[in-house]
Order: sequence, then C-alpha cells, then structure tokens
Amino acid sequence: MKKFTVAATGLLASLTLIGTVLVAPAGATNKPAPPKPPGQTITDIVSASGGEFDDNRRDYDILLNAVVTAGLAETLATPGLNVTVWAPNDRAFIRLAKDLGFAGNDEAGAWGFLVQALTGLGGGDPIPVLTAVLTYHVTPGARGVFSVLTTKTFPTLQGGTITRRFLTLQDADPDFRDPTLTLPLQVRASNGIIHTIDRVLLPINI
Repeated sequence: MKKFTVAATGLLASLTLIGTVLVAPAGATNKPAPPKPPGQTITDIVSASGGEFDDNRRDYDILLNAVVTAGLAETLATPGLNVTVWAPNDRAFIRLAKDLGFAGNDEAGAWGFLVQALTGLGGGDPIPVLTAVLTYHVTPGARGVFSVLTTKTFPTLQGGTITRRFLTLQDADPDFRDPTLTLPLQVRASNGIIHTIDRVLLPINI
C-alpha cells in the first residue's frame, strides 16, 4: 500500500509539472514566484483569536487580553519590529493558573486568577509584573525553526535569558515545568515570527 501511495504521489507531481509547462506563456521561466511578504503584524495574528474566552485551548485569547492590558498591542504592531514571540496558548495560561492554585479549567477564570496573582506580586499593581512576563516572551530577531533548534540561549526584551534544551525552553523559575514548543510553529508576521509554547515562561523565581 505504501509503495502504491508513493508511486501515485510521484505520478501526480509529474503530471502537475507537465501541465504547468504546457500552459506557461511563451518566454516564461519555470522559476517559482517569490513568496509574498506577510501582511499581518504579530498583533493582527494574535488578535485573530478574538479575545473572547471560549473552549478552544489552542488559540491566544488570554494572551491577547494580557497584551492589551499591558499596553503592548501597539508595540507588537510596529512595522519592522523584527522579533520572535514565544506565544503561550490558552492551555498554557490555564496550566500556570493551576500551578498557582486555580481550581477551575476555564479561560475566564484562569485569567481572573492570574490577574489577582500578578496584583499580589506587584504590590497592588499587576501591570509591571505582567509587562515583565510578556516581554520575557519576546526575543530580538525573527528566528525560524532551524535557527531556534540550532541556538542554545535567547536574550529577551525583558532583559533575562531563555535557554533551549531540545524542544524545551528553560526559564528563571526552577520549580514549575518549563514550556515546550508546540504547534503552530513559525507563524510569519510582517514584523516578526511566532512560535507557540504550551506553558508560560517565568522571568523570576516565584
């Protein structure tokens, strides 16, 4: 069955190539057209989740609320920013809330719990700690998957450093589990690139 599938795939690819050559206009080359640059910024891509809390744990509703609350949406929409964003999905934020004592399993409850926790850590103001956490998820330079997997340490806009071990990113807290790269990876934006992670990076030992 596998040999048949491979053969059929090869035949289809050959027919497609022949068809392309036959319909190509006179004088045209067979070079593929260069890919169009992405039109969406990092903020646009994160905002596509909608920001409404739902049952989809693989998008970025909580991240979007965090970015807007911290006032970083405009920064991540800056043309030519050229950064890599390690983007925790909703499941990542729920896991962090559970690590800190949250007993629920919903996005809205997890976000509310995390705001209270950040308020306590910030002495009554959650914004400075939230900003530090979010900027710890941003690395200068747009790095594709190959660059990520061949680099051991990454500086962050927060000032700390992230260390890669295989597919795991090690943060500043030794007690909680570190995040792992997960799908989707290498989501290209006009001003950088996004790699999804399954837990939240912590810039301090909490």
